Amino acid sequence: MSEPVVRVAGLTPLAGGSHRRDAFLVAGLTVMLLLPFAGKAFHMDDPLFLKAARQIRANPLDFYGFRVNWYGTEQPMWEVTKNPPLGSFFLALASVAGGWSELALHLAFLLPAVAAALGTLLLARRFCAHPVVATLAAIATPAFLVSSTNVMCDVLLVAFWVWAVELWLRGIERRRASLLVMSGVLIALAALTKYFGVALVPLLFVDGLARTRRPGWWAAALLVPIVALAGYQIWTRNLYGRGLLSDAAAYSSLIRFRSGPLLSSKIVAGLSFAGGCLAPVLFFAPWLWRVRTLALAGAAGAVLAIAARLVLLPKTLGVTGVDSLVQLTLFGLAGAGVVALAAADAWPRRDADSILLGLWVLGTLLFAVLFNWTVNARSILPAVPAVGILIARRLERRPVAVRGGRSLPAAPLAASIALSLAVAWADWRLADAGRTAAARLAAPGGLPGTLWFEGHWGFQHYMEARGARALDWRRSRLAVGDRVAIPIDNANVVPLPADAVVHRSIQDFRVLPFLATLNPHLRAGFYLDDWGPLPFAFGRVPPERYVLLEVVRDVLPGELTP
Repeated sequence: MSEPVVRVAGLTPLAGGSHRRDAFLVAGLTVMLLLPFAGKAFHMDDPLFLKAARQIRANPLDFYGFRVNWYGTEQPMWEVTKNPPLGSFFLALASVAGGWSELALHLAFLLPAVAAALGTLLLARRFCAHPVVATLAAIATPAFLVSSTNVMCDVLLVAFWVWAVELWLRGIERRRASLLVMSGVLIALAALTKYFGVALVPLLFVDGLARTRRPGWWAAALLVPIVALAGYQIWTRNLYGRGLLSDAAAYSSLIRFRSGPLLSSKIVAGLSFAGGCLAPVLFFAPWLWRVRTLALAGAAGAVLAIAARLVLLPKTLGVTGVDSLVQLTLFGLAGAGVVALAAADAWPRRDADSILLGLWVLGTLLFAVLFNWTVNARSILPAVPAVGILIARRLERRPVAVRGGRSLPAAPLAASIALSLAVAWADWRLADAGRTAAARLAAPGGLPGTLWFEGHWGFQHYMEARGARALDWRRSRLAVGDRVAIPIDNANVVPLPADAVVHRSIQDFRVLPFLATLNPHLRAGFYLDDWGPLPFAFGRVPPERYVLLEVVRDVLPGELTP
């Protein structure tokens, strides 16, 4: 059957026989956008996945059977990480082929990025007449591009996710049990890559009900991931004395209870992250909504921004500057646009496709805001394919005449790609600052004493690679002549006794001067909203500062307190 032709201003209808060309276009563009970042320094939680991968190379059946200092004191790895091990298994396999260098592992992670893009393309062919536009809108998001430049598990999850949905829909349509079972296997792999993958079970069960109108034999395929996760829970409980699936759920609840944030502030941060991480929704807005709708949204946003500035933001979100407020308002409006996009697609159609896409997007956002331990771009990432498809579906329903005709998608797509590349560049510069700082701070050789360091993330990886030791708040004993390297803006940093140390040097390392993904001064918290409600922020970005201290009296265990 030939594909439908829907003429929308600025969109070239999909012609039959173009599937292979479209696949090459999508895969080629994905690789082209990511290749410049192939040498990026290991960043954020990358070292945890690398440590687990090395353990897997040595003992794959005891993947978390080692100890790590990540929160300031040494703990078993299974207590520290709250992700399942499949991402680290992929890293271990990649290291066999190419070694442990940044270049080799980043090149290996092009595979899940391309797989995620091609899976999105296949799904988009089902849901809209212009799948390339939908796929490019998904690729051109800060959430996708930045996440694809790390070696964590998130993009691998998306790859399993989209292909699981595609096989599920094929199995339902063709009534083929083998396709449904394959989908169930991919759901299990997704959940063993990142626990959020289990959300596919209720999502696809509802989809099955919407398409078949009643429970049937098809639902049995969803037992595959349930059985796999039950086995994982039992296995890890036998290995480590605690089932890691339930442990991750308990950890998230505990962190949210301890932090006790206002629900209103979490919603604001969630909308801001959704709008910034899914930026094409913002750039496509003039073609998605009527002028009157955009004007009303802008007016409402201005009123809410003023009210929030006076009441909510300074106390709960730490946003005080006008520039940060403007960015927060813009991102928040774009985040509301994501929700509106899903609702506007589902309400008039009310069919199985719109229900699937709507629940996909809204379920991801609800998890990121209400159930995850922190709001971050990685939690928003699974919504990327569905949002790209929703943009294309909305464009089809608004065939407005626009000057420029066929080139209409070029402007918003180009703007989205430019922004996403800039955000990825800022994150690359931040990661490189940690690598460069470690190289300089650990460079002096032949000095007496031990070189210690505080802080974690990528900086920890490079300091340990140069022989430095992570400071343990409970166990470390510092002797006269030891040195301690401390990043000012990092995780789990505590002050040392003032009478025990003297400053040896203070060094600044330049980052991108106008854009930041993680900076408490600009309230940017791409990886955790504890640093701010903006996924990234424009402004004057200060350099990353590192301090090197010298110990002048012994510091005994117990003198350091978090």
